Amino acid sequence: MKPKTLLIPGDFPPEVSGIATYFYEIWKFYDPDSNHILAAKYPGYQEFDKTAKLKIFRIHIPTGSSFFNKILKSLLVTIHVFRLHLQYQYTGIHCGQVLSSGMTGWLMKKLFNVPYIVYVYGSETYRFGKNKHLMRLICTFLKDATCIIPNSRFTKTEFLQLGIAEKKFRIITPGVDTSRFSPKKRPQSLITKYSLEGKQVLLTVARLDERKGHDRVMEAMTKLDCSHLVYLIVGKGKEKERLKMLAAQKGLEEKIIFCGYVDDKQLPEYYNLCDIFILLNRQTSKDEILAGDYEGFGIVFLEASACGKPVIAGNYGGIADAVEDQKSGFIIDCENPDTVATTVSFLLENEDQRKKMGEYGRLRASQSFTWEKISQNLQKKNG
Repeated sequence: MKPKTLLIPGDFPPEVSGIATYFYEIWKFYDPDSNHILAAKYPGYQEFDKTAKLKIFRIHIPTGSSFFNKILKSLLVTIHVFRLHLQYQYTGIHCGQVLSSGMTGWLMKKLFNVPYIVYVYGSETYRFGKNKHLMRLICTFLKDATCIIPNSRFTKTEFLQLGIAEKKFRIITPGVDTSRFSPKKRPQSLITKYSLEGKQVLLTVARLDERKGHDRVMEAMTKLDCSHLVYLIVGKGKEKERLKMLAAQKGLEEKIIFCGYVDDKQLPEYYNLCDIFILLNRQTSKDEILAGDYEGFGIVFLEASACGKPVIAGNYGGIADAVEDQKSGFIIDCENPDTVATTVSFLLENEDQRKKMGEYGRLRASQSFTWEKISQNLQKKNG
């Protein structure tokens, strides 16, 4: 009988997230007859599933973040996986989240001797580290897994500290669609929309969360000549009002544009609109629930590079796998506003350097980070 695997991604399109993109883009290159997906019924899933050439089973599961909802979600997912296994006799389970679907994989191994793989993205041990019961579960699920897939070297190091054998780890980074994200002329429609004629543009594409460092960019802007500079912020999130207040306090209201949510199809236009892509990622400290959270990789850096743009990144997390320092961009100490301002100023004043870094980033993305290559690498290593 032909081997069959089941992916439990957690997030999956039409849900918008880095994890959803990661699994969709990789599984596009899998054989749908022998590689199935179990995903939630997000709004708009019917339309998505009609065009996606994938074998997707959709179920109703809670989407809230409360402890009760998470437990209920795990139980419901496990029940559905048991039911599907009786029908398809899976030979492998891909668990997209260490706790919720990790529990399902662990039970599948214990009850049916089905091997399972667990994907980790960074900061899980920081966010759950204060709860000894959850940490015990995380260690159990990971140690019994056949393979653990971190998204970067930094993430791998985090989980090695749990005492898990290094041979279990296989790094599979995210990738980028270099046909969609590619260098193009600045879109005139957006130049007109945001009154950007004759302006230089900084761009951040990210949720409005503490660890994304929007406030650090604003701090640096107070040290720059902003007469011809505009900062575009693409994304939505809980930090929006705080960031707007901060912009007002620093007298930057006219220099910062909150673009809100931008559909994925339009994102390449925004990358091509900017002169520099900047995301000053750092570890979350203020949010009690997400304390310790960090950027495990950063797909947006690859998307900007694929569009031929130089990038500036914070020096924490798995960024060193997404950005090649001094070549596709700069990885800097984002807690020092003078360093940030100096780096931004250097790139704004040196068009040749921006072009050189952009061209290198585009070549690097095309040679090593296309989704097809990432998918082939995963299939080769793990089936």
